[in-house]
Amino acid sequence: MTKRSAAALAALGVLWASPARAQINPAEAPAEPPALPVGRSDIVRVEDDVEARHVDLRIGPIELRSGMPHLRLPIQMAALPVDGWLHGFDVSMEDGSGAAIPIETLHHVNLIDPDERELFSRIARRVIAAGRETAEQQLPRLIGYPVQQGDRVLISAMFANPTDTDFPEAYLRVRLHYSLEGDGVFEPRNVYPFYLDVMGPVGRKDFAVPPGRSTRAWEGSPAVPGRVLAIGGHLHDFASALRLVDVTTGTVLWEVAPTKDENGHVTGVPSTEFLWQLGKEIHPNHVYRIEVIYDNPLDVPAPDGGMGEIGGVILVDKDVAWPAFDRTNPVYVADLVNTLTAPDRLVPGHGGMEGMDHGAMPAAAAAPTPAAVEHDHGSHSGG
Repeated sequence: MTKRSAAALAALGVLWASPARAQINPAEAPAEPPALPVGRSDIVRVEDDVEARHVDLRIGPIELRSGMPHLRLPIQMAALPVDGWLHGFDVSMEDGSGAAIPIETLHHVNLIDPDERELFSRIARRVIAAGRETAEQQLPRLIGYPVQQGDRVLISAMFANPTDTDFPEAYLRVRLHYSLEGDGVFEPRNVYPFYLDVMGPVGRKDFAVPPGRSTRAWEGSPAVPGRVLAIGGHLHDFASALRLVDVTTGTVLWEVAPTKDENGHVTGVPSTEFLWQLGKEIHPNHVYRIEVIYDNPLDVPAPDGGMGEIGGVILVDKDVAWPAFDRTNPVYVADLVNTLTAPDRLVPGHGGMEGMDHGAMPAAAAAPTPAAVEHDHGSHSGG
């Protein structure tokens, strides 16, 4: 497996970090989950090219004015039209005629399955995260993420326009590459993305980093057994280590230090593959801990705060049954509320509902709730 393939595996599971916003926790969750958005063909167009084996999700139109800050669209819904396996994706930005516009106008897009759970928690499964730095990722054809016709995905997208050109009619195109049963000699093995955060599965993901050394950690157990094939992560400045530990055995499964530029700023987190050893086994009866260490040399808290996230892919045998899905679980409900109401729950001072002043969906295709403009909080690139 190439480094590119390993990065693609990790990218499947890394949730792109979002600027700070108000959150609810499971104790505040309503008894029933909120209603999911209805798929709208005037906002999200689903195009299946069977011969080329790809599905396109075309999101828009969006007005992107020159120099506008971050624009978050209301969450959208789409249904996948195929039975098979996803092997990768690419994302692009284009105008109304289909001509390419700068990828810098995309901040990030997440695809979330509201009908399946995450590996380590009962939140909705994070399937794909992409942005301007990870605009294209491909997996080996021997493995794939299984999908069925009608599987639903929530689409969470954020845009910006740092260029000096207005784009009055912009679209995001997410292309999902797939295979069908019988396409190859061997049926692909099933892999699933997973996501871990030192702040836990629900609530805010950023935290204050005081002067000196500090540590954040969260523990949990996987829902099913499997083998971790690849793993990556996300950190902020002054982070020195991110690791995944099997608490039950005391074994460090993965540890990495971020890459930094000449000024000491974090530029990325190296991803790691374990294919040569057929993956790293994880077990439902073991407890695992994600932990991050920060060494802040300043006399004041770190300006950009801290984060610690892991994303990866696990190989799961086809006959392994995932636990029953519970839509009333307060962890699932709280996470879904936070996801769906993101544009309406911005922290004061970190943006607001002024999105219609800086760029929004044209009135002809306006979504049920307005878009929101947010300000940047540093680098948010995934693994």
